[in-house]
Amino acid sequence: MERRAFLRLLVTSVLAGTVYGAPVRAAGNGWKAEFQAALRKNPWLLGYQTVNRPSFAETRLTVEGTLPQDLKGTLFRNGSARHEIGDMRYRHWFDGDGMVHAFRFDGENVTHRARMVKTEKYRRELAAGKALVPGFGTDLPGFERLSSADEGNVASINIIKHNGELLALWEGGSAHRLDEASLETLGLKTWSKPTAGAPFGAHPRVDADGTLWNFGYAPTVDAIVIYRISAAGEVLDTGVIPAPGTPMIHDFVITERHLVLLLAPFRFDKGRTGAFLDRFAWRPEEGGRAWIVDKNNLTAIREMATPPMWVFHYANGYEDGAGLIHMQAPVYDSPAVMTETFREVMRGKLTADVDGARFMSITLDPAKESFTMEALESLNNSEFPRIDTRLQGRRQRYSYTIQGTRDFIGPNFDTVNRIDHDRGQVQSYRYAESEMAEEHVFVSRPGTTAEGDGWLVGTSLDIANGHSILNVFHADMLPDGPVARMLLPYALPLGLHGNFYG
Repeated sequence: MERRAFLRLLVTSVLAGTVYGAPVRAAGNGWKAEFQAALRKNPWLLGYQTVNRPSFAETRLTVEGTLPQDLKGTLFRNGSARHEIGDMRYRHWFDGDGMVHAFRFDGENVTHRARMVKTEKYRRELAAGKALVPGFGTDLPGFERLSSADEGNVASINIIKHNGELLALWEGGSAHRLDEASLETLGLKTWSKPTAGAPFGAHPRVDADGTLWNFGYAPTVDAIVIYRISAAGEVLDTGVIPAPGTPMIHDFVITERHLVLLLAPFRFDKGRTGAFLDRFAWRPEEGGRAWIVDKNNLTAIREMATPPMWVFHYANGYEDGAGLIHMQAPVYDSPAVMTETFREVMRGKLTADVDGARFMSITLDPAKESFTMEALESLNNSEFPRIDTRLQGRRQRYSYTIQGTRDFIGPNFDTVNRIDHDRGQVQSYRYAESEMAEEHVFVSRPGTTAEGDGWLVGTSLDIANGHSILNVFHADMLPDGPVARMLLPYALPLGLHGNFYG
C-alpha cells in the first residue's frame, strides 16, 4: 500500500475507536476515599494528590543561596496533575490530565506559572463534572467509546519548543500548541495532513542541524510511524513500519546515521480487554528486538535480537568508528513498575516488591548481531537520564540521572547524579530525608562549547513542609549541593518531563 494511503488508514483506524475500543470492565469506585485515608497516614503520597486549581498565577519565588546571573531562560515542565474528577480517581499515575509549568529566570529573579492543558477531554469533562472517557490505565463502567485517540489525549508527558512553537506532548495522539507567555492552549498541532491525529511520541530527539526525529506506535493497525521534521517544522519524510503484535515503546535514540528503537516483548494483544495498558502482554520468552533505521531511508531497517527487558528512557546513543552503537539507559527486568507500582500508588499503596532500573551501558554490534550490557551497580533504581543535548547522537562524556535509595520505589527519588563515562565515576547529591527529587535537566552556560560547563536544574517536593522547590546546581560540583533553591508557596503534583530554553 502507498505510504500516504497507509497513514490515512492509521489515522482512520484510530478514529474508529480501536485504540481504546476494548469493552469496559467493572472496577471499584472507592479509590478516592482509599487514597485520602492513606494520605493521612503516609505523607509521602503528597505528590499524587490531584491539583486543587486549574492554574497558578505568575508568582515570584523566594531565593535561597545565590542565583547565577547568566542563567536566563525558561524551564518548562509537564506532568499528570488532575487525578480525580468528581468522585472518580484514576487507576494509573499516567492517566491524569496534564499541567504545564514555566519557571522563568531573568538573572536576578525566578517566577513560576502553571496551567492545565485544555485538551478536548479536559474541557468536556470539566463541563460535565465527571470523567467521560477511558485512560491509559483506567476503564470503568459507563465510559464513552472514543472516536479518536485525541478525544482521550491528556497532553501530560513532555513539553518542547520547535520552530518557535511550544508543544505539550502525549504519545497516543497529537501534540498540543501552547502560548509561550500565558501557557494557554491554542489547539492541536498538525504536522502534515497525512499525519493529522496520528500518534506522535513524547520523546522526540533533535539533531545538531535542528532536525526533529520522532516515532509513534499504532498497535491497532500493527504499525510504527517514523517522523523526520525539519528545523522549520516541515515534515521531510515519514516511514511506516509494519509491526505485528506492536510493542509498547516510550523512547528511542538517534546516532549520526541511524535511529535505534528497542522493542520489548510487551506486545499488544487484540484478544485482551480492558484499558489500553491491559491490552499489552509481557512475553519474555519471545525475547526483544532492536530496530536500526537508516536516517536516509526510513523503511530500511536492520533487526537483531535482544534480551527481554523494559526501558522507559535513554540518555543518548552514538556510533563509533567500528560501527558499534553505544547507548545508555536505566533498564528494568520487566514493565511491572508501570503495570503494578504506578497503579497501586493511586490508591495510596507504596511498595518495594518491584525492582527498580539498573543504569546500563549498552552496545550493539550490527555486523555480528551481538547485544551486550554492563551495569553501573552504584546507580540501581535510577531514572530520567539526561545529557547536554548539544551532543545528541554523538559521544558524550557525562550523563545525569536521579536515583532512589529509600525502601519503597516508584517515582520516589532522593539523589541526583552526574556520571563520568570516561572515568567510570559518579558525583552525587542526596536531598534531605523529607524531599523527593524530580527530573533534573542540564543547562549549558551561555557562550561555552565545553560539555558539562553549566548547571543542573530540577524540582523537588518537600514532604515535611508541604511545598515544591526549584533547585540549581553547578553541574560539575553536585556534592556541594544546590547553589540556589527557589521555594514555591505550594506543593505541585509530581510531574514527568521538561526542557530548558534560553
